[in-house]
Amino acid sequence: MAAPGAVSMAVISSLLVLVALSCSPCSAGTFNTRPAFPVPTSQIQPSGQNSKQPGRRIMNPAFANAGRTPGLEIWRIEDFEPVAYPKNNYGKFYTGDSFIVLNTIENKKDKKLSWDVHFWLGSETSTDEAGAAAILTVQLDDLLNGGPVQHREVQDHESQLFLGYFKNGIRYEQGGVGTGFKHVETNAQGEKRLFQVKGKRNVRVRQVNLSVSSMNKGDCFILDAGSDIYVYVGSQAKRVEKLKAISAANQIRDQDHNGRARVQIIDDFSTDSDKQQFFDVLGSGSAAQVPEESTADEDGAFERTDAAAVSLYKVSDASGKLKVDEVAQKPLTQAMLDTRECFILDTGSGIFVWVGKGATQKEKTDAMAKAQEFLRTKKYPAWTQIHRIVEGAESAPFKQYFATWRDAGMAHTRLIRSALNIGSDESLDLDEIDAVVTQLKKSGGRAFGFMPDHGQNSIETITQFVAKPGSNEILVNTVAFEENLPLLGFGSYLLTYNYEANNGDSGSISYVWHGVKAPANVKERAFQEGLTLSKEKSGLLVVTNQDHEPRHFYKIFKGKLLTSYTALPVTAQLFRIRGTVESDIHASEVPAESLSLASGDAFALLSGKSHKIYIWNGLGASAFEKKAALDRFTHYWDDAEIENVEEGAEPEEFWEELNGEGQYDRSLGDLGAPLLEPRLFHCRLGSRGLVRIEEVAKYEQEDLDSDDVMLLDAGDELYLWVGSGATVMENLRILDMAKFYTQVEPTARTIDTVSIIGVPQGKEPQVFKRMFPSWEDNYWQNLPTYEDLKQQIIDANNEV
Repeated sequence: MAAPGAVSMAVISSLLVLVALSCSPCSAGTFNTRPAFPVPTSQIQPSGQNSKQPGRRIMNPAFANAGRTPGLEIWRIEDFEPVAYPKNNYGKFYTGDSFIVLNTIENKKDKKLSWDVHFWLGSETSTDEAGAAAILTVQLDDLLNGGPVQHREVQDHESQLFLGYFKNGIRYEQGGVGTGFKHVETNAQGEKRLFQVKGKRNVRVRQVNLSVSSMNKGDCFILDAGSDIYVYVGSQAKRVEKLKAISAANQIRDQDHNGRARVQIIDDFSTDSDKQQFFDVLGSGSAAQVPEESTADEDGAFERTDAAAVSLYKVSDASGKLKVDEVAQKPLTQAMLDTRECFILDTGSGIFVWVGKGATQKEKTDAMAKAQEFLRTKKYPAWTQIHRIVEGAESAPFKQYFATWRDAGMAHTRLIRSALNIGSDESLDLDEIDAVVTQLKKSGGRAFGFMPDHGQNSIETITQFVAKPGSNEILVNTVAFEENLPLLGFGSYLLTYNYEANNGDSGSISYVWHGVKAPANVKERAFQEGLTLSKEKSGLLVVTNQDHEPRHFYKIFKGKLLTSYTALPVTAQLFRIRGTVESDIHASEVPAESLSLASGDAFALLSGKSHKIYIWNGLGASAFEKKAALDRFTHYWDDAEIENVEEGAEPEEFWEELNGEGQYDRSLGDLGAPLLEPRLFHCRLGSRGLVRIEEVAKYEQEDLDSDDVMLLDAGDELYLWVGSGATVMENLRILDMAKFYTQVEPTARTIDTVSIIGVPQGKEPQVFKRMFPSWEDNYWQNLPTYEDLKQQIIDANNEV
């Protein structure tokens, strides 16, 4: 029995595993296994007090007011205790230290707080400091009632969420409390340091050797020479990279020199003497000796999920001993998560620890440690990211690994409001709209969130692209819209439409539609024509595929859309009819076999042999769809006999037309991608042309980088936002970026089952804007330019 006031040894011993695995962060697969370390004094209660009772939290005085107000709070571990880090130093991390970073967010509507807590481990941090950081993070989590999402961060491998907190980038400095290094003294003279500014949106500033060989033309570099700080702008650096480098230099001036240093910018507009002065101070080289753009990181493989390797494990102590057992591999469902247990989700590139509300205290405490032990067992790199989340506060990156997901609260608000045109000030009850959402996803078309208008205008032009039989030639035909005109599945089509929303929003859409049997060269020709046309019109480009069209595409056909495999079939044809209102009815051909039938739909079977049309009504088909099928095909053929057939009462000749009765889908059907919150990704091309994609956590409008392409994942639709400064090659390869994304993200989507929507900067439709927390139309016009910042630097230098 523990003495009064003693720390719970069960808690400490369970955390020892976590501590050991938290250390040696840069050594893949190796762990320091020291059996003990100094316990933070905050873990020990004063003598004479009762030992910790269930539900009572041990509180370190440094955490007294933690997480009460929105914003960032940072503590550095000193002598195994958390010490508040000066706000002026935020963004500067020492390689020999460990830190705890808490970000508090307030919901603007209900004022509720949520938290993310990170413990950061420098590459040279000691075992003891890393262990203290791990334990104190658990303590801080407990203080906040277990609400925070916990993250383990390792130097050089931080999550995008963590990096995003520091708008001027993060800077690694040598030294630390527990090392032999000394922290840089404020405004120290004579000690020169060269920093490389790496990254675009989220910047890392790391110290490199004082040599021209450490530089390259694609990045920006900062030379801190004490009273002068030089920003060397690589000749191939982009606008945003230049701005980030200037911001980082200003931060070095303010943090390390109390603002008493001059910032000098060396770029293509500098004189030869100014450029040479930089290299004289550096101590080596010249502008001509700067190496070409680095390819080491740019073309590195995207750290992505191997979708085939996604596995779910249960962490349980039901038998009296903590066990980790595999539950299932992909596909995963939400029902596999038991509220009484803890689970580890192995994504192949990161680990999620899910803690159920009813899990035991030991399971909750040990789950994170077990996840790190799991890394060692799997021989994953020690820097592999680990995220601990609690039931009811799951993030979109976690939920994407499950084939279906249903939240009990107010999730998905941006996507649902955009799709259903619900104002931000109107109440939203997911239970009330479930039926509407389900019906839309089944019958109203995919990508039902993309509704720039109600499809009330007429289609402007229709151009058909088909392969000439027996040759590689592609025939291009202008097609006039007629009521029974089918879009043929062996070709591609380019349609133009001008949208006009009720709020005054207007623009042009170039739709590229691909049939399921269209050859690759036909698809490519249609896409290139559509891309060119959308550029000429400064409008949207939408690429979609047969049977996966967005709802708006159905709307512009006014309920008359019919997609077919062939122009003149010689055998039976089977069409599935879906719709929610008159204007979105659509008939799409499916293979003429019983396997194509589905109880949730209505079908029309056209018999060329008997010149007869069967209207087959599935048991789950809506009355509206049954009537729509009858109305749509009653006059499809002149003098054709029409026969209504109810599911379960089919005549023998009906099955003969389908080559015999067989099994078919009796469920509701595929509803497309799970309805998750939209997510934003930064897309860019490396120097070798490889696609690189990084997620932007908790995104805002300001995260749209005008130098590049951004991908907004809204489920059935992927928006490719093209910045005004994107290169010609980036413009041409937006489809490649979307294809790459669908290949590496873990859902069952493919490039053929989603709609790709190209959006040029400045032409964003309202449906796109509504998926951002806020939107300002003149945002980019009001941003300071590179020249503006240079002038600000000159003005600041005059005051030094």
